[in-house]
Amino acid sequence: MDWQKWIQQSLPRTEIMRGGATIWPKGGDRLIGDTLGPVMHLHDHASEIFYFVSGRCRLQVGNTEEFFTAGDFVLVPPQTPHNLWNASDEDLAVFWLVAPHFMDNKWRTSGITDADMTGRVQRIHPVPEQPLPSDANIRSRLVELTAGKFINEITQPGQEVVLYVRSGNAQVQVGKLSGILQENEFVHVPVNTTYRIQAESATTVFIFQMPGRREMQ
Repeated sequence: MDWQKWIQQSLPRTEIMRGGATIWPKGGDRLIGDTLGPVMHLHDHASEIFYFVSGRCRLQVGNTEEFFTAGDFVLVPPQTPHNLWNASDEDLAVFWLVAPHFMDNKWRTSGITDADMTGRVQRIHPVPEQPLPSDANIRSRLVELTAGKFINEITQPGQEVVLYVRSGNAQVQVGKLSGILQENEFVHVPVNTTYRIQAESATTVFIFQMPGRREMQ
């Protein structure tokens, strides 16, 4: 993967979510664009997901550490202290989302309690149609489509979606806009917007809904 091209993709920052593609380049001291740097922090009342695209990650979670490799998926619940590093001499590619996005409280680095430090993440190596770790803030799915098959859905009031093609390629329509998404490309779907994903070939797609709205499962 050409990571310099990959990180040129962007997502809007709204009250519902923020996120995108980032890299911890080999020899670097932090993720590109990360103003906080590798500092233990938590998100008050917000959840975060990481999808590790390539490389190896060391993730400190409370008073433990875990390691992740390409293809691993993680949900960090609210109030769970965490911090990550590149754990190899290769580039670490990470796709991430935080929801909701509190513009005046993106993260907290102080006042972390002993009880907070017992928090843990939920992790999985995703398989299509297998339930992924989800909560009321981010509902995640990995769907598999054969050539010609499609999904047609609409975001609800107060809900936004991010579509991420994990493998294959698909014709994607968001409202009146359409185009082809290739492997590791993604797009944002605003509130109250119809979206359609039609596979050009065998394709797997992450669908991230924020807020997660558990009652929709």
